[in-house]
Amino acid sequence: MVNTRILEQRLGWRSTEEGAEPTPPTRAIGHAPMLQGRINSARRTSPSAQRRAEVEDTWASLPLILDSVDHLTTKGKTPSFARGTASGTAMDQLRTQLMRVIADKGWKRIGISSPSRGAGRSFVAAGLAASIARLETARVLLIDADLEEPGLHDLLGLRPTGPLESLLSGSIEPEDQLQRIGSSLAVALNSAAVPQGSERMMAPEAILALRAMIDCVAPDVVIHDLPPLLSDPVTPALLPQLDAVLLVADGLRTTPADILESERLLEGLVPLLGVVLNKSEDRDPRAARRRS
Repeated sequence: MVNTRILEQRLGWRSTEEGAEPTPPTRAIGHAPMLQGRINSARRTSPSAQRRAEVEDTWASLPLILDSVDHLTTKGKTPSFARGTASGTAMDQLRTQLMRVIADKGWKRIGISSPSRGAGRSFVAAGLAASIARLETARVLLIDADLEEPGLHDLLGLRPTGPLESLLSGSIEPEDQLQRIGSSLAVALNSAAVPQGSERMMAPEAILALRAMIDCVAPDVVIHDLPPLLSDPVTPALLPQLDAVLLVADGLRTTPADILESERLLEGLVPLLGVVLNKSEDRDPRAARRRS
């Protein structure tokens, strides 16, 4: 049996006599043709595939200053974070914890800071970036964001392409500031201090320039070597551009009050990933047992 009421309500059909099956309306069915012209069977490139191709071209065009991240070393008395060293092993352990957290949270832009200068922020930032790049499954961008006292290039013994101010002011293209180490690590070094760095990083054009540099290479992880939290006004200006901050504490000079004050400054602005204890006089007793 046909339920004429449903047909009448949903399809607009009407029956001419009581009890008779309804008939469709005589008006023409209004529709627009879905396809016009010939169907092009050629495979078209999706926007995502085109984007990936652009990123690959950008990475390939970056100046190669070291052919492998394993050749990245520190200068002076700073410990080496090369593969297999004590510092390198510690960086690998930190990398494992970091990658697990950022994968779970969907984070990408990580700042490395400390309460005061001399705690080893640049060392941790560079070592962590090198450790992640050694995976060869993730690309990393390391940025010297200590605008008023840049020193990452001195630590690594590398020559910058020029001052970061040229990028922030729009004088050069974002990719012109970058250099490549191996196939997975890009660095944005800075050869000169940026005058009034905190004011510069609050300018819309500087923020857009920094984002454009990150966007042009589309890294999986961005590590910012930040100025100290308690003594430099640049860091608060950079915090809105970050997903999380990793704090480096000097095992010989940083006090609990310094760490608490740093946490207070970050509260409500950006999550604190954790605190890394650097320059500690403690020794792992397991290492001594292994040596003996």
